[in-house]
Amino acid sequence: MDSEREICIRSFPAMGTRLDMLILGQSPQVCEMLFHEINHEVERIEILFSRFRENGQVWEINQQRHARWIKIDSEELWQAFLTCREYHATTQGIFDINMGEVSALWKGEKETPLENEVAERLRSSGMKQMEYDEIGQRIRFLSGKPGIDFGAYGKGYALAKVREILIAHQVTQAVINFGDSSILTLGKHPSGEYWPMSVRNPMKPGDILHEFNMKNHSLTTSSNRLLADDGWSRKFHHVIHPVTGKPVSEGKSVSVLSKSPLDGEVLSTAFMLLSPEQYAVVLNEFEYDEVVVVTFSSGASIQKKQFLCNNQTKPNQSL
Repeated sequence: MDSEREICIRSFPAMGTRLDMLILGQSPQVCEMLFHEINHEVERIEILFSRFRENGQVWEINQQRHARWIKIDSEELWQAFLTCREYHATTQGIFDINMGEVSALWKGEKETPLENEVAERLRSSGMKQMEYDEIGQRIRFLSGKPGIDFGAYGKGYALAKVREILIAHQVTQAVINFGDSSILTLGKHPSGEYWPMSVRNPMKPGDILHEFNMKNHSLTTSSNRLLADDGWSRKFHHVIHPVTGKPVSEGKSVSVLSKSPLDGEVLSTAFMLLSPEQYAVVLNEFEYDEVVVVTFSSGASIQKKQFLCNNQTKPNQSL
């Protein structure tokens, strides 16, 4: 690699986290152009899907109080609604973008919400409350206040768009890291046949849950146990079950290695909530390379299940 084609590294805040980029084999001038284009595209996607941007269409949808039809002006946003409807079906109704109102009850450090409070919001939440008018490109909500949250979908969509930009500019080696939970690679490591990536154990700093070999792959991890900056494990209630209205009670981590960043984000989110009896049915609906499900038992022990692309499941391993 000559001096004009270097390793380029850049980071910037994006979609509520940090986006780190490593690009190989390109001149500094090309890298600078790529960083600018990627930053602009990720910002555009964040505005498109954000439920916090006042006067954005998702924010406006979530302000509705009546069961009236809502015209979706953006073709890109409309296609996102249709795609999420498909994901809802292929995950047995588990992947659900209309759970924002229930999720809000579990945010922050306040006490556990009351059962009747959860039940009340749950009755009017979920994609079961949504109707689609495909001819008129409209949606409506049958009851309650909408709680559209494109969270996981938006991150997977952004990674897919970043990959399109890199490929369009003939980049063959790169790593894109979205807050350590979503990683995209192109090509192979300069010193090997793949990019080696590992998932840390949030319960035991320094320990590795699993190692993945990435080459033109995406790797996404969902977990309700995260290792904070102070070194302590924290439990998060960010994934809510659309049937019970409650977060996952057991400590759990799901990592998905796949070619599609979108499929990976959806699968990792769904597997946080699926029962083991549903695993095979849902996996049959997706293309993937590897899925690793880890549950944290009392003490230091964990249980790990690994699903390979040929649907052969390795026996549980107690680590």
